[in-house]
Amino acid sequence: MTDSYLQIEPVVDSMPLEPMSELEQELRRRLDTGRAALPVLPHVAASALKLAADQRANVEELARLVDTDPPIAARFLSVANSAIYWRGFNASTTQAAIVRLGLARTRDLLFQIVYANTTVGLKRYQAVVRDSFDRSVRCAVAARVVSSRLGLPQELDYMSGLLHDIGEARIYRIFDGLQIKPEQKKELHQLVQRYHCRAGAEVAMAWHLPPEIVDACAAHHDDSSKDSPHVRLVMLADTLVDSLVAPQLERFAFLGVDEVSAQALIEGYRDAQRSSMRARARS
Repeated sequence: MTDSYLQIEPVVDSMPLEPMSELEQELRRRLDTGRAALPVLPHVAASALKLAADQRANVEELARLVDTDPPIAARFLSVANSAIYWRGFNASTTQAAIVRLGLARTRDLLFQIVYANTTVGLKRYQAVVRDSFDRSVRCAVAARVVSSRLGLPQELDYMSGLLHDIGEARIYRIFDGLQIKPEQKKELHQLVQRYHCRAGAEVAMAWHLPPEIVDACAAHHDDSSKDSPHVRLVMLADTLVDSLVAPQLERFAFLGVDEVSAQALIEGYRDAQRSSMRARARS
């Protein structure tokens, strides 16, 4: 990893609304402040990111850290004991849960909890923001399938898939604080798609996430950036999730995955989805 951030410029759709609408102007003005709807990263998650990358870190140290934030600790223990992470016994302490998950997966789960917390409390758009989060979790699982089967970078695979669209929630939260006129509602989705890469990259930078994740947020819709390993990983994860809805072989081919390998990825992802459903059924 390098220490520089935003190696890749965030993509803004090359087809702006013409002329720029009042709503788009207001969105840009708020984004230009650098602070609008920017979620705060809890200390426990920031420290977990560092500990997971530290070869000298130990489970006891991370458990003590998580326990300093009781709401996050309670949610972490609840999710760690859920059917998705079931390993035959309930973990009664944070430390036992971390032993079961490992440092890296503990970090991933903490960021998933933090991300989920950023999606609540909206007066409007709650459902669409929750849908965006749910799809991000599916992309995280897909990214793990892609990295393991294609030999792509694995250290940040889940987090890259999980957080690459976090800018969508931020844009909707900005809109949630505005008076949206009836005639402006048709613009919302287009503006979210147009600006979420920038918005997400700014969240990742504010949270001091690794540059690989900043780049994944910034450039996952920029096909000219597909040679960047983590950007390509997220592009493939997106394609894999979409492939369960409609064929994506042409897109896989563009990203350097032949038909046989693509079908293997699809089957691997379906297996992961089925395992998740079976686990939920047992809960």
